[in-house]
Amino acid sequence: MTAKEESIEEQIDRLHAGGIVDMHFDLPMDLYEKRDRKKNVLETEFLPELETGNMRVLGAAIYIEDRYLPESGLRVALDQIARLYAGTQACQRFAICKSVREIQNTRAEGKIALIITMEGAEPLGSDLHLLRVFYELGVRSIGLTHARSNAAGHGGIFAPTGSALEGLTAFGRDVVRECERLGVIIDLAHINPAGFDEIFSITTKPLIVSHTNVRRYYDIERNISDEQIKMIGKRRGVIGVNSVLVSAAKEESTLDRYIDHIEYIASLIGIDGVGIGFDFFEFIYRQWPESRQKELAAKFTTPHFIPELRNHSDARNLTRRLIERGFSDDQIRKILRDNWLRIFKEWLKR
Repeated sequence: MTAKEESIEEQIDRLHAGGIVDMHFDLPMDLYEKRDRKKNVLETEFLPELETGNMRVLGAAIYIEDRYLPESGLRVALDQIARLYAGTQACQRFAICKSVREIQNTRAEGKIALIITMEGAEPLGSDLHLLRVFYELGVRSIGLTHARSNAAGHGGIFAPTGSALEGLTAFGRDVVRECERLGVIIDLAHINPAGFDEIFSITTKPLIVSHTNVRRYYDIERNISDEQIKMIGKRRGVIGVNSVLVSAAKEESTLDRYIDHIEYIASLIGIDGVGIGFDFFEFIYRQWPESRQKELAAKFTTPHFIPELRNHSDARNLTRRLIERGFSDDQIRKILRDNWLRIFKEWLKR
């Protein structure tokens, strides 16, 4: 620059001008839990942090907790979607988007686009016709499982080995094929290794992992191996880096280790394969009693939250550290949004 050197804060402002895409946020379950206690939760509790962090596209993930299964899975999922629609009607800063054109228009208007996603196919039961219902309601990405098994397949466990050896069920294969036909992005987050491989064998489009970490730094089957990373790269997919499982050790759960995950994925498949899937969860975790936090640790693992990356308002800290670590402007733009926007263009054409 001629007049003066651009400050790092000015560089962040410039890089954030186009907004950030986070493909995994457990927003609907929190809106659902507060439905009878608080009003305008989307606007009052989430909008300030999202605007501070320059978020412009969010994957709003439907997730059904064990306590609602099996009887209430469908009802709770529909009610979570209802809460999203109610929130966007109450606050005009948000819009639920079903196509790449709607995402583009919403971003151009300076609003926050919500893409409804599904984390675990439990709401479908074993009824493929319900997939069309959720599609019409706006669901545009589906991961078949969480850590548990369901009618579609089996989840990867929070341990180095021990997930089910079986891949997808016949129903799961039908769901995958129908997703590709409809234009519902197939998300490989949480699926077990056998299911991961099988999904690749029956699909042709780019596949994503909305939120995960690399096994090199946290060796559990819920995370993603080098071979799996390379498979995503060959298919021109994108891997969203998760902020919760960057290390098994609390002292290593740092912003730099988060960026280590980004660098490692890029070293294997290039920068075009890396995106953001923050999976911010602390706001829910802190609402739970100690007994429930211990239950989570016993069933899965104890989450270690990154001090400098606790919620969406901290996104500038990530961009600042990416700059300090030597990433170029073009690389940062790809990580923050451009790679996900490419996926939307390829999948969400209708």
